[in-house]
Amino acid sequence: DLRLDRRPAVVVAVHGARQFDGTPAAIELLPAVVRQVNGRIPILFDSGIRSGLDILRALALGADFVLLGRPFIFGVAALGKYGGDHTVEILTTELKNAMIQLGCETLEEIKA
Repeated sequence: DLRLDRRPAVVVAVHGARQFDGTPAAIELLPAVVRQVNGRIPILFDSGIRSGLDILRALALGADFVLLGRPFIFGVAALGKYGGDHTVEILTTELKNAMIQLGCETLEEIKA
């Protein structure tokens, strides 16, 4: 049972999965959290996001925000100070392409 009183948001993440491979993936847990929160507070999703399609999946399953770090680390490691901007371009293009394939023109349509 989530204790939502006095909480500004809830973050769905399974960072311990690196040490314990029996942990369910965070994306598998997201729908249950969405049902329990029931729109009362924002849901931030953070775990395993590597592509625009991953962003779309998390939004489609009910996340309000998607957090990611590793793609930016990879981008900066590969391209230095330009890597962060390039990572944004790649993720945006991937997300737009996935939305087009689904027939979605806006992010709101993903969550519908």
